[in-house]
Amino acid sequence: MTIHFTLNGEPTEMDVQASDLLVDLLRLKLGLRGARPGCLLGQCGSCTVLFNGSLAPSCLIPAFKVYGSDVVTIEGLMQTREYQDIERGFARAEAQPCRFCAAGKFLSIHALLSSSPNPTKQAIQDTLAGAWCRCTTHQRLIQAIEYAAENRERRLRRGR
Repeated sequence: MTIHFTLNGEPTEMDVQASDLLVDLLRLKLGLRGARPGCLLGQCGSCTVLFNGSLAPSCLIPAFKVYGSDVVTIEGLMQTREYQDIERGFARAEAQPCRFCAAGKFLSIHALLSSSPNPTKQAIQDTLAGAWCRCTTHQRLIQAIEYAAENRERRLRRGR
């Protein structure tokens, strides 16, 4: 079957099988390697995408369900200033995520900062719960999010 959807802001058309998962469509057919199949249970965060504006595990979404939807991957987010805010926060906190967890962490942080520009420690803790990994310390992750929030606030004050 042919599906039409928006991927990272671009109209996209793909032929899919009923058994295809979104994570496989992204990686195998479209070459977008940021979403990674991890647990295949929707719990680890490594396959996270924004699906119609909400965080979603792409390993649980049948590709045919994407018809008419809007999907943003880490590759799409990387083209934005919002991503740069988060990336700078991670660099300042010396908390570079690994390839396994980067998509989940960056998209989760983007969603958090979009809904709550000055998140509480509890909101930050809740955000980190959905992206498993031990590539950096928990305290550095918290700092990275706080720095990312500062970066975004500073950029928005300057009108960019």
